[in-house]
Amino acid sequence: MERFYGNFEYALDAKGRVILPARLRSQFETKRCLVSCYVDRCLAVWTPDEFNRHLARAESMESRGAEGRNLARTLSAMSAEVEIDGQWRLTIPGSLRDYAGLEPERPVMVIGALNRVELWQADLWRQRMAPSLESLANGTSDLFAEPTTSATGGAALG
Repeated sequence: MERFYGNFEYALDAKGRVILPARLRSQFETKRCLVSCYVDRCLAVWTPDEFNRHLARAESMESRGAEGRNLARTLSAMSAEVEIDGQWRLTIPGSLRDYAGLEPERPVMVIGALNRVELWQADLWRQRMAPSLESLANGTSDLFAEPTTSATGGAALG
């Protein structure tokens, strides 16, 4: 599977639509996707296959008691199948816009996030990313650190 990457800033239009950037379109050739609430107050845009993997995980969580059932309910209740129009716009349902703080005519960050696309309120995105960018800039991040070999012969991040 091709990974999603890149970041793009658009505005949510008056009808609650946002453009899916050309760089992120290749896995959505069926012109449908699933949008769900996600961690850190963003929305996740999933391919149908990737979303089905998450539904299966949620289904397995139901046997873990009340919290597991509630998490499974949240994923299924706070998700919507969305058609992608001819201009590659997604109409984001109102309840999901509310969850993520997305407002018409306000900036939205469209982020390639490996196995999904994420939609962020632009100021929240910048706030969340500031510590990681600072860590990367000052060299304290493990992201690009060379792996080291442990005493048992396995690789570990150094």
